[in-house]
Amino acid sequence: MDWDFFIIGADAAGLSAAVQVKRSNPAASLRVINKGKFISYAACGIPYAVSGEIASAQKLIHFTPESFQKSRGIAVEIGREAVRIFPGEHSVEVKNQETGEVTKDRYKKLLIATGAAAKKLPFLDYAEEGIFNVHTIEDLTRIQEYMEQRKPRRAALIGAGNIGLELSEALHRRGIEVYQFEAESGPAMLWPPLVRRAVLKKIQDRGILVFANTFIKEVSKNGQDFFLKTEDKDFEADIVFSVIGTAPATEFCQGKIGQEKNGAVVVDRSGRTSDPDIYAAGDCAMVYNKLLERNVYFPLGSTANKMGRIAGMNMAGENALFPGIVGTQIMKFFELSVAKTGLSLEEAQKEGIKARAYSAARPDKASYYPGASLAEVEIIAEEATGRIIGAAAVCEGNAAQFIDPAAVAVFTGMTIGDMGWFDSAYAPPYAPVWNALISAALKGSS
Repeated sequence: MDWDFFIIGADAAGLSAAVQVKRSNPAASLRVINKGKFISYAACGIPYAVSGEIASAQKLIHFTPESFQKSRGIAVEIGREAVRIFPGEHSVEVKNQETGEVTKDRYKKLLIATGAAAKKLPFLDYAEEGIFNVHTIEDLTRIQEYMEQRKPRRAALIGAGNIGLELSEALHRRGIEVYQFEAESGPAMLWPPLVRRAVLKKIQDRGILVFANTFIKEVSKNGQDFFLKTEDKDFEADIVFSVIGTAPATEFCQGKIGQEKNGAVVVDRSGRTSDPDIYAAGDCAMVYNKLLERNVYFPLGSTANKMGRIAGMNMAGENALFPGIVGTQIMKFFELSVAKTGLSLEEAQKEGIKARAYSAARPDKASYYPGASLAEVEIIAEEATGRIIGAAAVCEGNAAQFIDPAAVAVFTGMTIGDMGWFDSAYAPPYAPVWNALISAALKGSS
């Protein structure tokens, strides 16, 4: 069949684009397909469902195909996988997951919004009961069923990035002993040193066993017990989690459009690929970094929504450019709230930027107000201009109160001198007169 618009993927980016296309071209033909049976869900919430803080997997689902069609007037076909694209003939091969039938559809404009898939380790049998990725609603359902039935006491986590850390907290909350293995020199290695130190201290305080610079060589199973072999020691566990990151789900593109080595589709700021009639958005694509003035791979749900919106607008005939990101992120780890924007000092040095770090530690509320706790902030500023190019924050409140203004500073090119006199909110229950962000900035502006 011939379609005016064809969208592959029905999560953040794909559905955001679909809404824009439908709004601008209500009479146009639009097909949206999705490989899995779940659409529009909050994958970032999965660790909190594992911990029990979120009651069920259903709480993470924003739309079902039925509710999306009812509220937006757009049909979404689930269990339909794009297996190959043919840019020259404007067509897509689609496989029906239930019947195995493969059909070919033609399009005028195509959007690739297939997201990312969990990376897999070659020595793990992911079909084995008790071994899990932590990426989809299907993964979560299997995890919850296994934990309810087997009630594991010891968990092995391979990976100590964001999801690995959130999962270690979730399991610890359930009273499960955690062994965490990381090939890098420590946990949270993509974060600045300020955050890494705080995370490591919290890990030690909570009694989670993290083994850095450690590679798992083999995982075997005897009965219900798993045995993990490293170079130095063997470990036993009742459940194994693989949380080593994700990779763009773009195998079906087969090099027919421009892609990076990791498989991410290369797009311009309009969302257009190397083919003028094919767009890409979300975790399957590169994204423009405003600070670095080039594309980077930075998979994040909030970014995917924005990229999808821009791509959909342009597919529908508008001329919108994505302003870009500056790499802002935030994470909860037990009582800690940690956040980052822009570049760390280490990253600035790798980019060849001469920069300095300025830090301060201040109460997050008026010091005399009940519940006040220490907040630490570090600002990175370019030496020659004073331009703020990064920041990090650690506190036990909400680090967004520090990192969001810092992100605005990075995004707009504000100097550290400007930030030192920033008119921030003050009231004893919420903030001190001189908060940690302002205090750090003043050190660099004097």
